[in-house]
Amino acid sequence: MSSFETAFKIVTELSETFKANEIKYLSPGYQEAEVRKDFIDKFFIALGWDVNHDVQKNPYEQEVKVERGMNIGKAQKRADYAFFVKPNFSDVRFFVEAKKPSRSLYNPDDYFQAIRYGWNANTPLVVLTDFEELHILDSRFKPDINYSLHKLIYRYHFSEYLNSEKFASIYYLLSHNEVSENSIQKLADNLPKPKGKGYQKGLFKGGYQSIDESFLEELDDIRLTLAKSFKKMNPDLGSEILTEATQRTIDRLVFIRFLEDKLIEPEHYVSEFGNKGTAWNDFLTVSRMLDTKYNGVVFKNHSVIDSPKFNGPFDDDFSDICNELSHVNSAYDFNYIPIHILGSIYERFLGKIIHATAKQVKIEEKPEVRKAGGVYYTPQYIVKYIVDNTVGKQIEGKKPSDISKLKFADIACGSGSFLITVFDTIIQYVGKWYNENPDSANKDGAIDIGGEWILSLKQKRKILLENIFGVDIDYQAMEVTQLSLFLKLLEDETTATANEMMVLFKEQILPDLSKNIICGNSVIETDFFVDSMFPIEEERNIKVMNFKDRFPEIMKNGGFDVIVGNPPYVRIHNLDGKIVDYFLTNYKVTKGQIDIYSIFIEKSLKILKKNGNLGYIVPRFIQFNLDSDLVRKLLLENQIVNITEVGMPFKNASTECIVIIIQNGEKRLFNTQICEFYPGYSESKYLKEMDQNFFYEMPSLIFNTIIELEEYSIIKKIINISVPLKCVSKIRRGMEIGKKEIKENKSGIKVLLGEEVTKYNINYRNTFANPNHKEANRLKNISESEKLLIRRVSDKLITTYDNGKYYFIKNLYGIISTDVNLFFILGLLNSKLLNFFFKKYFTSKKEEIFPEIQSYHIDSLPIKKIDFEDKSEMTIVNKLISLVEIVLESNKKISLFASEQEIAFWENKKSSLVNQIDKIVYELYELSDEEIEIVENN
Repeated sequence: MSSFETAFKIVTELSETFKANEIKYLSPGYQEAEVRKDFIDKFFIALGWDVNHDVQKNPYEQEVKVERGMNIGKAQKRADYAFFVKPNFSDVRFFVEAKKPSRSLYNPDDYFQAIRYGWNANTPLVVLTDFEELHILDSRFKPDINYSLHKLIYRYHFSEYLNSEKFASIYYLLSHNEVSENSIQKLADNLPKPKGKGYQKGLFKGGYQSIDESFLEELDDIRLTLAKSFKKMNPDLGSEILTEATQRTIDRLVFIRFLEDKLIEPEHYVSEFGNKGTAWNDFLTVSRMLDTKYNGVVFKNHSVIDSPKFNGPFDDDFSDICNELSHVNSAYDFNYIPIHILGSIYERFLGKIIHATAKQVKIEEKPEVRKAGGVYYTPQYIVKYIVDNTVGKQIEGKKPSDISKLKFADIACGSGSFLITVFDTIIQYVGKWYNENPDSANKDGAIDIGGEWILSLKQKRKILLENIFGVDIDYQAMEVTQLSLFLKLLEDETTATANEMMVLFKEQILPDLSKNIICGNSVIETDFFVDSMFPIEEERNIKVMNFKDRFPEIMKNGGFDVIVGNPPYVRIHNLDGKIVDYFLTNYKVTKGQIDIYSIFIEKSLKILKKNGNLGYIVPRFIQFNLDSDLVRKLLLENQIVNITEVGMPFKNASTECIVIIIQNGEKRLFNTQICEFYPGYSESKYLKEMDQNFFYEMPSLIFNTIIELEEYSIIKKIINISVPLKCVSKIRRGMEIGKKEIKENKSGIKVLLGEEVTKYNINYRNTFANPNHKEANRLKNISESEKLLIRRVSDKLITTYDNGKYYFIKNLYGIISTDVNLFFILGLLNSKLLNFFFKKYFTSKKEEIFPEIQSYHIDSLPIKKIDFEDKSEMTIVNKLISLVEIVLESNKKISLFASEQEIAFWENKKSSLVNQIDKIVYELYELSDEEIEIVENN
């Protein structure tokens, strides 16, 4: 019997049981807990889910999380069921909210409650059921009770469970097998598409906003309101202090709401601010109370906002903020917002600062963010991939006592997304280890819950202090990273477990992370200011730092075991001249238009332990950019464990990236793994392994990851019997003149545009340039000579011959030669073989290969060395030259004849000639039949 048939049989029996006792089950006395036990649990077990954890005993690896009735006041604080798919136990696939059957499911309150769970967790749909009915709701939209009933997608009555077609529509959406195959996202993709921040017409009413967009917008509004109010009440506050004071206030409000929704604090605070005094004074009172309990940077006494001299904001302003953010009125449920989503919100939030003048307050992007075109937050699936392949590999097979000695860092940590995932990875691994080693679990202080072991808060604090380290140049980023780690620390805690820290261990709940997460410049040390006079303000902005001073024990013991992250992408020539000089003096990877991520790579390798791992996401440009050859040389001196193409993972950015995993120290015998993990993939795809020494044979040490060994043997054969084109010719790029300027001229010197050149042909369209233009003078000699022209904007070699004294613009390269016949070179460059060489030798990616041909590509094209004394070889060469001449003549014939019959004749003749040229080129370069087949198949 198939899985579907088995499920249908079980659910049919459940439906018949419900029908036989319908009066009882629909009575008010039949409670939610009973319907869950009698029907809903069994329904989802039939769909393949391990609801009772009969198989998945480990609490850190359970695909169904079940809440057993927890109500606080009027509202329930947890969804009844949350469904995950291994190995990702962090991101909910869908929620199920259960109700007792005696009341109608179709009501705004229950819909709003269920949608709120889904929207906050960033899941596209939720299920509301009392078994009598099952409703599937769209949770992509910001919850609004006035529109909640419009979010119904499907509605089923239990009598329809008896219909195999109806039940199939449920089964193929919600069964374990189908959810594992992404059924829910597939449904969501086919729903009416949300339209940005506007309103969805038709079926769905109410505004669409993802949780991160919505909360970021709300935080921005709160920041501006607070900043203006602070400034009015404290006119002397400058921009920096105002930014800091506003940030700390928001951090506290968010943290308090988190404590409320997680039920770590049993009371609601934010909704009560203003009931005992002013809202601001109540806020400060609660902050002082929570500081004694929690410690940490969030509630620590702040020199400004906690000062008796500081005038709080207007009470109406702060009361409105608290009312909007309170659990009573807010759409946000911090129990369900994933910590990494909060991190992504804060990452973008940190991209702006408050700018205050005597008359106004406004929010501005930071200069470095403005230059970069925005904040690019690393998607969680990329973060996890990097952490799994670095931290995951380092802790694999180790005991908790061994892991406690390892040090993991992100030295450009931003809001802390990588460090949150590092922390979570260690917790998950250690929790699993304890469940496999219960004697050690008991001895080390883990908590036994029904025979399943979970880490205590004390153990998680220990991991945080012993394993997690971060640096960022932005003070607010450092503060937010600490906040994010605190949220992660408390994610699964309760009032009881939090109080235990104070009662049993007499410790505050949050650890002091001031020596773990610090503010400083990871790539500029204190020697920057030696023998130099700098303004104090400049010193404060640069924030020089020595790792050996800030992390003395770690550096004394050899450095960090793993460094992960997304280093800044900034061309160093955009930085201050003194900083550029410092980089040029102190880093060996600096060359040309180098990017600061290269500096971070070199620095990271310096502060890594021997055999430590580095995992970074960087622009794919690093694989082939000529100025990055020194970075590639540095990487090749270590073990390149993995190179993974990840496409364009950053929202609203067209930067193509790779993930690169390096092991510090001497190269090992094992090969480099080549993988791909493009947006939309459910997991990474392994492609092959390569010997990294292979890259030494590439021009400028290009990391060419697509070439196969048999292809490379052909490339090597070609190179061995050839000379680079630059050795037998002069190559020049065309005139730096815009198309518009050329097209406006009606006379002058004849100029070719890129699109006017095709293979073996010129389609001149009466384009001219001023003969007195300085660029015309620069290219006079080559332009008025017999030459070849190659198109620059192309993914293949497109070359033709010119003896008409055409000038040409920058989208073309000109080639002249006195050593080798131009027709001979032309036949080679247009051949399949040299196009094969071009694509395979220079590229590092499968798709969209070289939309732009660089001059160094042309310089290196292999021109077959000819023995002029060898009559048989000269016979082949002369035949090639003759065929090229006929092809060029054929193009002239095609342009002369208007008859379609004549054109077809010459086109066919030209095609035949080109095929003959390809065969001769194969013969010249001595390819075997097997090698020719490889080239032809490409």
